[in-house]
Amino acid sequence: MTSPRRIAAFCALAALLCNLAIERLLMGASARSVLISGLADVQPAWNSGVSFSLFAQDSTLGCYLLIAVLSVISIAVAVMAWRAVHNLAAAGFGLVLGGALGNLWDRVQHCAVFDFLSLHLGSLPLFVCNFADIAISAGVLLLMLDSMRTRPQSTSSPSQP
Repeated sequence: MTSPRRIAAFCALAALLCNLAIERLLMGASARSVLISGLADVQPAWNSGVSFSLFAQDSTLGCYLLIAVLSVISIAVAVMAWRAVHNLAAAGFGLVLGGALGNLWDRVQHCAVFDFLSLHLGSLPLFVCNFADIAISAGVLLLMLDSMRTRPQSTSSPSQP
């Protein structure tokens, strides 16, 4: 049986490497291309902020602050992945960590995150994201599933006075 730590490490590394490979492939693309008509397009964009371009930074100090915050979050998630007891939680933490490291890599290299997947409903734009964001979202879903699982009750009973 594979240990939760190995699962977390595998998921983190897989998410990071997939993100880097996809970005390397798409970073040179400048034209918009349709993936699924009315739903998803490849539309390269740089995001200097965080989710939905919140806290967009145009200064070096702001960039370094976001790098510092993302580094602290990545370390905290790595600790949680290391401590995970269940395989599903380990996979979830691993995906979140890999996605965070992918976005951290972009931010260190470019002071921005390379987003490329534009999701929309017809002409109504929803958001633009990257593979790292998808890995983080999938990891959170796995963590939610893990938290809803029923666990066997402990066989020990409280001592009687």
